Amino acid sequence: MPSLLICLVLLSGSQAWGETKDTITFANGEQLIGKLVKVVSGNVTFHSDTLGDITVPLAKVKSLHAAQFAVVEKGQHLSRKSAGSQVPVGLVSLEDGTVRVAGTTSGTNAEVKAMPVKQVETVIDAKNFHREVENERNFLYGWTGSVTLGASLVEATNSAQTYTGSATAVRAIPTIPWLPPASKTTFDVSGSYGLAKDPEIVSGGTVIQSPSITKTDILHGDAEYDKYFSPRVFGLVNASADHNFGNGLELQQAYGGGVGWTLVNSSKNNLALKADLQYVEQQFYNGIMSPLGTPDENLVGLAVNETWNRTFAHNIKFNEYVTLTPTFNVLQAYSAVANTNFVFPVYKKLNFTLSSTDNYLGDPPEGYKRNSFQFTAGVTYVVK
Repeated sequence: MPSLLICLVLLSGSQAWGETKDTITFANGEQLIGKLVKVVSGNVTFHSDTLGDITVPLAKVKSLHAAQFAVVEKGQHLSRKSAGSQVPVGLVSLEDGTVRVAGTTSGTNAEVKAMPVKQVETVIDAKNFHREVENERNFLYGWTGSVTLGASLVEATNSAQTYTGSATAVRAIPTIPWLPPASKTTFDVSGSYGLAKDPEIVSGGTVIQSPSITKTDILHGDAEYDKYFSPRVFGLVNASADHNFGNGLELQQAYGGGVGWTLVNSSKNNLALKADLQYVEQQFYNGIMSPLGTPDENLVGLAVNETWNRTFAHNIKFNEYVTLTPTFNVLQAYSAVANTNFVFPVYKKLNFTLSSTDNYLGDPPEGYKRNSFQFTAGVTYVVK
C-alpha cells in the first residue's frame, strides 16, 4: 500500500511538471500564462490560450520564465557543428534586464549562463534547435509556400472567362536564420486558361462582327535543388516544363545544373545570380499555321538567372526574376522569361497579389508571336 501511494505521488508530480506553463510579465504589471513561441530581433512572441499569439517588443517585458529553450547571442558566428556546444539550452528566465539559462549544453551539465537582454538575438524552442543542429528532420519538415487564385467572367453578347492560379513550395534548411544555409528546395506551378467567344452580329444586312473564338492556355512548372558550399556559393540542379499556346509551344522540357552566388542576403533583402548548362527539348504546334510545320528542337544552352526578393514597410513583399537562355547549337532558338509580383498583406495569411510575366521565344512557328505577356491580380494564401 505505501508503495502504491508513493507511485501515485510521483505520477501526479510528473504530470504537474509536464503541465507547467510559461509566464510573461509586462512592464505595466500584467501577466500572461501560456507558451513562449520565440524571441527574434528584439520581439517576443507568446501564445496565450485566451488571446492567441501576441508579439511585443522585448523592452516591454519585465520578466519571463520558460522551459527548454535555446538562447543565441548577437554577433555569434555559428555553424551546425559549433552550435551544439556554444548555444546554451535549458530553463530560461528574464529578470532585471538579465537573461539566465539553466540546463544542459551538448548533453553535459552546465552552470547557469547569464547575459544582458540587449545581447540576446534569438530564443527558440529546444526541440526545433536540436532538430536543426543534429539533423533530426525528415523530408516533410521545413516547408513553406503559397497558393494564388484569380478569375474573371464576362457574359453579354460576347462572353469571356479567364482563370489563373499558381502554387509555390520552398524548403530552406536550416529554417533557423542565424545558421548558415545548407540546402534549398523549390517547386513552382502556374497556369492561365481563358476562352473568349464573339458571335456573328448582323445589323441592317451588314456583318458588324464575325464569329471567333480566342483561347489562352499557358502552363508552367519547375523544380530546383540548391546545395550550399558556403553561405553565399551553391551548386544547383533544376528541371522545368512549359506549355504556351500563344507562342505555338506545345511542350518545352529543360534540365540543367550549375552554380549560384548570393550577392545580398538579409532578412529583408536577397539578391542572387545563377548560371546553369541546360538541355532543352521543344515541341511545337506543327502544321496549324504553316503547311510545312516547324520542326521540334533539341537544344543545348546556358540559362543565366537573376532573382531579387525584398520586404518593404508594412510587410509588403516584392519578388522579381529574369532568366535569359541563349542556345549554342541553334542560335535563333534563344528564350527569356521575366516575372515580377507585389504581395500586400490583407488579413493574417491572406494577401492580395499583383503579378506580371513576360515570355519570349526566339523560334515560334510561323504565324505565332514571339512574345506573350500576362498581368494577373489575385488572392494569395500563405502556407506555413
